[in-house]
Amino acid sequence: MNQSIPTSACLTTAVSRLLRFWCCVLGGVVCGWASGELRGADVAASGGPVFHEAVRQFKTLTSTLYQHKTQVDPKTGSHRYDCVGFVSYALKQAAPQARESAFKALGIKPGRIPSPGLYATLFASLAEKPQPGWEAVAKASDLRPGDVVAWERITATSNGHAVVIASVPAAGPDGTWVVEVYDSTSSPHGDDSRPNDERAEVLATSGKRSGLGHGVMVFTADPVTGALTGYRWSPKSKTTIVRISAGRPVS
Repeated sequence: MNQSIPTSACLTTAVSRLLRFWCCVLGGVVCGWASGELRGADVAASGGPVFHEAVRQFKTLTSTLYQHKTQVDPKTGSHRYDCVGFVSYALKQAAPQARESAFKALGIKPGRIPSPGLYATLFASLAEKPQPGWEAVAKASDLRPGDVVAWERITATSNGHAVVIASVPAAGPDGTWVVEVYDSTSSPHGDDSRPNDERAEVLATSGKRSGLGHGVMVFTADPVTGALTGYRWSPKSKTTIVRISAGRPVS
């Protein structure tokens, strides 16, 4: 998506694309714009503070880049951070109590931020150990715009990922849940904004546009409990089973 656009248009367009995708998959029917507009209004009304902060950042940024050091300049609109850098910055702006309690519970030292795995650990404990500013999210179907999903996946180049949910989950035909997400990454999701967004700078190591954007992911769930069990980076990707959980920052 190029340059800044009105928030309502951003939401309507993103969710409309998601609805059209699943209409084609499930019934070969092209959904109309009217349904997308209604769903977009629902998303805006149900979105938590971090969802609206993610929309604000995406709408107002002038440049963005994926990097591990968080460097945000509100005056110039430059947003440089990695996935947890984005989440932590969004919490600081929109849900400071949630950020403070998370950092305290996880023992994060000044100047540092939690890893995806630590965020996942915190979220998994919320039902039994509530934290100020947070609500537990027990099921994938319960995800709402503004929830944070994090997972640990240790590889040679990564230790996991974290995203902010940007739509109400749509049930897939195979027991999965399809959602729009905001995140900072150099690997685009399905129907991703970054490849065509000139504000997203190219990361030298990947050759792809990177930083803050939005795209479509799929989450898998336990068929009995409904708890998150894994993800698909895009609707066409293979499922990856990981330690994954979600939390809802409310203040």
